[in-house]
Amino acid sequence: MRLSRRTLKAVRIFFATAVGIVLAGPLIYLIAGSLMSSAQVDAATPQFIPSSFHFDDYVQGWNQVLQARTFLNSVIFVVFAVGIQWALCISGGLAITKMRFRGRTAITAMFAVSLFIPVVTTVIPVFVVTNQFGLINTYPGLIIPIAAQTGFGTLLFRQYIVTMPQELFDAARMDGAGWWLLLRRLVVPLARPATAAYLAISVITAWNMYLWPLLAANAPHVETLSEIVAAIGQGDNFGYNVSVPAQFAATVITVVPMVIAFLLVQPAFVRGLTGSGVE
Repeated sequence: MRLSRRTLKAVRIFFATAVGIVLAGPLIYLIAGSLMSSAQVDAATPQFIPSSFHFDDYVQGWNQVLQARTFLNSVIFVVFAVGIQWALCISGGLAITKMRFRGRTAITAMFAVSLFIPVVTTVIPVFVVTNQFGLINTYPGLIIPIAAQTGFGTLLFRQYIVTMPQELFDAARMDGAGWWLLLRRLVVPLARPATAAYLAISVITAWNMYLWPLLAANAPHVETLSEIVAAIGQGDNFGYNVSVPAQFAATVITVVPMVIAFLLVQPAFVRGLTGSGVE
C-alpha cells in the first residue's frame, strides 16, 4: 500500500520530533530537576515532573556554586578569545584567497594539516611557553593561546570568500580601495552568514572549554564556569554541601545561554555552511 505525500510528511515529522525529544531528554530532565525539591530528586522512584517549583535552587546555585565573578570570567574569555580569533580568521581567509604571494598554497595546506593535530598533543608545549612568559593565571594567558587557533576559521572564511564574485573585488580595486577597505566594506558584510556559522561553533566551543582553562587559569580570580561545573557534586570543593537541585540549577545556568544563542543564529548558521557569498 502506497502512502500519500501528506502521510509521509506526517510520519517524518513524528519521527523527527521523537528523535528530538530523545536527544533533548537529558537537558529536559536537567531543567525539571533544577525546579524540584531535594526530596523529590532523591526519591527512590525517578521523578520527571516537579510537584512544585523551587526557584530558590537557582539563587543557591548562583550564589554558592557559580558566583558572578566566575560567570564574568567566562564571558571575558569567550568574547575576547573568539573576537580576536574571528578577526585573524576572516583577514587570513581574505589573504590566502585573493592576495597573490609566494607560498600561499603551502600556508593553506598548513592550516588544513593543523585540523588533524589532536589538541592534547599541543597543550603541554603551549603551557610551557605561556608559563615562561609569566602569563599563567592571567587573562592574556587564558585568551591568547586559544585565539591563536585559527585553522578551522581561516579555512571556513576562505571557502566562503572563494564564492564571492571576483568582479566585486576588481571594481573596488579600480576605485582605489586597499585591502583593509576591501575587508571592512566588502568581505565582512558579505560574509555575515559565514560569521554566524563560525560564531555558533566557536562560542559554544570556548564556553565549554575545560582542559586549557584548568591548566592556565586555576586561580579563583580567573577560573571559568567549566572548571566549577566539572567539580559540581564534590561538596568539599565548595566548602559546604550544595543540594542536588541547586547543582542542577547551576548547570542549567551555564547550558541554557548557549542553547538560546545557537537557536538564534541557527538560520544564519545553515546559510553559512551551505550558501554562497552573495545572497
